[in-house]
Amino acid sequence: MLTIDVINRWYADLYDQEEIQIDDVNFMLSVIGEASKNILEVCCGSGRILVPLAKAGHKVTGFDMDNYMLERISPKAKGLTNINFSKADAINDDWGNNFDTVVLAGNILINIISSMNYKEAQKLFIKRSYDALKLNGHIYLDFDCFPHPENFFGNSDERIIFEGVDSLGSYGKIIISDGKYEPQTQITTFKRKTEIISKDGEKIVRESVGAKHIPTLLQVHEWLDQVGFKIVSEYGDYNGNPISETTHRAIIWAEKNK
Repeated sequence: MLTIDVINRWYADLYDQEEIQIDDVNFMLSVIGEASKNILEVCCGSGRILVPLAKAGHKVTGFDMDNYMLERISPKAKGLTNINFSKADAINDDWGNNFDTVVLAGNILINIISSMNYKEAQKLFIKRSYDALKLNGHIYLDFDCFPHPENFFGNSDERIIFEGVDSLGSYGKIIISDGKYEPQTQITTFKRKTEIISKDGEKIVRESVGAKHIPTLLQVHEWLDQVGFKIVSEYGDYNGNPISETTHRAIIWAEKNK
């Protein structure tokens, strides 16, 4: 198996083990409402959000470009006839149209994988969400929103993001270090190291440098307005509290009204 496949399979396994929170999903369901809707989830991963939406009675479509993530959806969705998912690239492939709701959750706005300018990719996600919706449809947008991003992203210490053993017995960990944040450009840069030791003792180390644009709430408001969204409600956490200096999220429910 190629090195990148070993890493991607291990990551998909660990993601499924570690990302098991349901507070964000339950809150999303309360905002979307009980009436059945035709929902698109962009970058749906292993179905952590997609499957509960289907189980709640919504007709759901999801896409992701990671095969190892997608292959984990079917066992979770067994018996469901109102769920579809496929491999697609959010930047280059068609999203479809005439959806009631487009979901950009799981912090995807600051986890976009693309070679294009990061800020432009974020704006493109907003525009393509608008295009995929029917008139009066809604976008559900959930992302990290820090009042002082330099305090979080400017951390140069090493941090372990994921660590554990996958279903094949490979142990690994992902380490983030040397974080920097440039206020003028709103770009954070960091080093990422993935270390994996297979069951038979083979060691794989992959290092890379990452960069992300960290948008302000005002910028996201402007992007939504520019394409034709009207904000209906927004929250700073999954308890429904308003966005403030003490919250670290932005959850926006906005309507396509033109």
